[in-house]
Amino acid sequence: MRIRPHRGAASLLASILIRCLGITWRIEWRGLEHLEAARAAGRPVVYAFWHGRLIVLSWSHRGRRIQVLASEHYDGDLMGRTIEWLGFGHLKGSTTRGGARALRELRQVIAQGYDVGLTVDGPRGPRGRVAQGAIELARLGGAVVVPITNAARSRWLARSWDRLQVPAPFTRVVIAYGEPVAVPDGATAEERERLRLLLEGRLHRLTEELDLELGHTGEDAWPHEDR
Repeated sequence: MRIRPHRGAASLLASILIRCLGITWRIEWRGLEHLEAARAAGRPVVYAFWHGRLIVLSWSHRGRRIQVLASEHYDGDLMGRTIEWLGFGHLKGSTTRGGARALRELRQVIAQGYDVGLTVDGPRGPRGRVAQGAIELARLGGAVVVPITNAARSRWLARSWDRLQVPAPFTRVVIAYGEPVAVPDGATAEERERLRLLLEGRLHRLTEELDLELGHTGEDAWPHEDR
């Protein structure tokens, strides 16, 4: 029988650990012009990122009026509670399980002036496969999808399905925005699928380029397996 720690205590400890690590990281930003272009269009932003790269973003994007969707199973709820301690809003649910309800709630959040953060291959994978949720939310909420990823020079990669990245203290971390993906309100199912694949490709390229630049090869480099 697997014994799991109390979620409240575990999430607080996790948030403290992220804070202690985050203040030591040497963060470099890339592609800020893509985020600025999305802002200039006057539309809300849906940040789209890989599940395994969320730790850096939970530190770097704290306090920015971002609501994050986290699944209701133990690991997802633990992460949701952790990011609450770091200053994010936290909605429970998944765009793949009970997706209609989650999309309605996220649309309401966008209407209230918040941005949204989505782990586009969550809550349980497959890793590197973008689900349709971000594209559909952008269409319904009049938002624009901004791909974002990151890589650390020195890090630990978990053996979990998402290969969760935990950067070492004092290491160099690069955070990169990709070109936004705009979704027309009247986009057909075929057009939405094309945009989903476009988003997936941009996130893959960004992540792979950063990993290679920071010296990661073989099993340590994205995507870690054949897609």
